[in-house]
Amino acid sequence: MNTKLLSVLVTGLLIISQAATAQIETVPVGTVTATLGEAAYEGETLDVPSEGTSTAEWRTFGPVSSLSIQAHDPNAESIMQGILTIEISLMGTDAPAAMMDASVSWWPEGMNAPFYMNEEIGDDLSISIDTLSLEEEGSTITGSFSAKLCRKESFFDDADKEDCLPVAGHFDTALKRAE
Repeated sequence: MNTKLLSVLVTGLLIISQAATAQIETVPVGTVTATLGEAAYEGETLDVPSEGTSTAEWRTFGPVSSLSIQAHDPNAESIMQGILTIEISLMGTDAPAAMMDASVSWWPEGMNAPFYMNEEIGDDLSISIDTLSLEEEGSTITGSFSAKLCRKESFFDDADKEDCLPVAGHFDTALKRAE
């Protein structure tokens, strides 16, 4: 797992854990629908207005745009369970920009439990961006994805190639510029 993904994911999960602990208001700003194995998934991306943060964000580093879409299952027992994350790095700021890196991960029981993640772009991962608008205000993205996610016991363990899960779905969300 690359350190950029780990950093963005941990930051997003910390934001949401603070919201869950303090009962801070969250506002749904988008959806991620998918099939995980044979199970249907419907998650929401969330803004946290009092914190000025979101679980769907974008940032730029020179010519590279990094997008993070973290959907939360509104029916899960905890906001920290049932999280589906899509991370994308583009060379540029629009839909036809070249994809440099991407990942999809599934966190059924939160950060302190086994999770599922793709290992690399290629046959095991496909992300298609239909629309992308990166502006100071009003940024949005729509698209679809498919991946083969394999189970990992922890961040630093190797993936179990014998325990994998096909995932395919769509995303449609507002994006907030990360500060």
